[in-house]
Amino acid sequence: MAVILAYNLNPGEEAALEALCRRMDLRCRAVRPEEYALPVGALAGIPVAGTATRKTGAFSDPMLVICGLLAPQLDALLQGLREPGMPRAALKAVLTPSNVTWDSVRLHGELAREHAAMRKKPD
Repeated sequence: MAVILAYNLNPGEEAALEALCRRMDLRCRAVRPEEYALPVGALAGIPVAGTATRKTGAFSDPMLVICGLLAPQLDALLQGLREPGMPRAALKAVLTPSNVTWDSVRLHGELAREHAAMRKKPD
């Protein structure tokens, strides 16, 4: 089953995202800071080598990781996230073979850098 990993959402946003996921037959999983050192794939329920935890740091802004959706499901999810009350997470990622073994802090760092680069005004 496809899953959405949700980081640092307030209770109202988390409830709204869970309701959207139920309507779409998706699983929503809130990831807690003590799980940030685990591979993102393991958090999504994918067997990943090297699941031992280690200290990696933390972050406090919202982030969503989308795992196992087909293109039409992804489009529907992104449309649903535009509804009032949904999380306004600027950082969103799709789980890929490249990032499946990354921990949450590393993924967050990469997304934050990409987001900052996209927002940067050209000289």
